[in-house]
Amino acid sequence: MTDKKKAKPIKLEWDGGLTTSINETPIEVKGKSDKPEKLSARKILGKADIRRESKGRAGKPVAIICKFSDEESKNIESLKLLCSELKNILACGGTVESNEIILTHRDFDKIKIALEKIGISARIV
Repeated sequence: MTDKKKAKPIKLEWDGGLTTSINETPIEVKGKSDKPEKLSARKILGKADIRRESKGRAGKPVAIICKFSDEESKNIESLKLLCSELKNILACGGTVESNEIILTHRDFDKIKIALEKIGISARIV
């Protein structure tokens, strides 16, 4: 049997743009339309409650951070920013649902300490 050499793939390069001439307007890419501006995410301060819940989660406890005193907590982007920061500090998973942060972490004292580091005074309910 003879070993056949495989042909190397040809690299194609293109220096052109999306227009055919200088005077034409560029073609719009599908899905890249202008969207309305969202509210910017700001840091949440104030008070919050930490609640333990395991119902509907196969008996595994989760921490739910709810009842924020700051009005900024109604902004979903700010809650996502806070959730991301907490997940990095605590090395756990989490999500934002209905203006509450759900963290898959069992040590509630560490959650309280992490929130106080950020600037939110919390109590375990």
